[in-house]
Amino acid sequence: MLSITRREFVATLAGGAAAAPSQGRLNVLLITNDQMRADCLGAAGNPVIRTPNMDRLAAQGVMFERYFVQCPQCVPSRSAIHTGRYPHTNRTPSNLYRLPDREQTLAHLLNREGYVTAAVGEMPFAPTKFTGGFQKIFASDPEYHAFMRAGGWEAKALEHRERLKTGFQAHPVPWPEELDETAFFAGKTVEFLKTHRDRPFFLHLNWRRPHHPFDPPPPFDRMYSGAKFPPSHKRPGEMDNKPPAQRKALESTAGFDLRAMTPADLDRIKSYYYGMISLNDKYLGRILDALDETGLAQRTVVVCTADHGEMLGDHGLLFKGGYFYDEVVRVPCIVRAPGKLPPGRRVSGLVEAIDLMPTLLELLEVAKPDAVQGRSLVPLIEGKEPRPRRAVHSEFPTTKMVRTDEWKLVHYVRAPYGELYDLKNDPHELHNLYDDPGYVKQRAEMKSMLADWLVDSEDPALPPLKA
Repeated sequence: MLSITRREFVATLAGGAAAAPSQGRLNVLLITNDQMRADCLGAAGNPVIRTPNMDRLAAQGVMFERYFVQCPQCVPSRSAIHTGRYPHTNRTPSNLYRLPDREQTLAHLLNREGYVTAAVGEMPFAPTKFTGGFQKIFASDPEYHAFMRAGGWEAKALEHRERLKTGFQAHPVPWPEELDETAFFAGKTVEFLKTHRDRPFFLHLNWRRPHHPFDPPPPFDRMYSGAKFPPSHKRPGEMDNKPPAQRKALESTAGFDLRAMTPADLDRIKSYYYGMISLNDKYLGRILDALDETGLAQRTVVVCTADHGEMLGDHGLLFKGGYFYDEVVRVPCIVRAPGKLPPGRRVSGLVEAIDLMPTLLELLEVAKPDAVQGRSLVPLIEGKEPRPRRAVHSEFPTTKMVRTDEWKLVHYVRAPYGELYDLKNDPHELHNLYDDPGYVKQRAEMKSMLADWLVDSEDPALPPLKA
């Protein structure tokens, strides 16, 4: 059973006791794809992947082309989305932490506005059991596992988990598409939409896919067989002056020696990864159709984004990890708000995931708490704020990234090494200039920018995080 704090319980009472708001209040449907790269989207120009429903959403809404997460790991990234605050400020800088009870989430705020707040899928703050203020856990992993056991698939699932210990975790699941967790949670989402039309709602659907393991169900395991994928970016000797952890990751990631990965292995991994994204996209289409059929589409803000990306062979790496390459910190973000935001708009400026919460609050006409560090993107979308962010940031407890249009610095606390990339001339981050004597001035300027951000964004009332 999921635990709930006293504060969260009181918040649910406040939400339930409120009078039913008018039909004019907008709903929010937040959909997060776990571990989805920004470039694996048809609307982003990928010539291979098939994502007609995400592309449809982009055509009907606003697509942020350079949207960066605040941590390339699940819990801190989603916590930043829900609080509008940086990980070092909301005290959730890695999966080993949970949000403190004092943090106000979007669900807490909307509970007080009379919204029904619910989560479907993998818990947004998993692997912790923190509920983040959601009144209802409409369906989560335990319910899906019970569904599979009831169908007699438990033994097959155990066999599948054993098989994933080989082949870089790239093996299709043995069950049909309609029994997959993506289909299950999409069905629960549609059920929620059909039964919650009388009060405004905030629903977060958190899909596990396309997070590794790379194991789509048929026919998505064959959808991209033989496809000519965009090339991975790496170069011989690239890791010679990269941080030691990256060299070690090549030698062993999840028990696999990535140096032994062949082009055929990588093509298989990419085909399954693309297949999982297309699987999510198919069921996104069913959810969008349900919004149309229930009459909710015109009064529901739909957000489709991700918590972090996937290396997918770039720099020779797989999965995520302690990296801050754009492949893992830049993700898709599409916001559709009929009557509120212009359809088909592209925003090319730098934006951060913490900006999503205040953007939604402005669209819902709910006041933004002073503690929120993100900024609403509505003025930027409407052209009233011509200057986007100068820089974006991402972090782990002992590693901090600052990225501008032209430069990226990754600082390792109390370490003699780091990373510095000239993004204008080296957009794929193949040449680390951190120790290059010709770039000492640029490194110092980026470190100064990083220090200013840490000072400006820290909450002085909180004790410093242990390094």
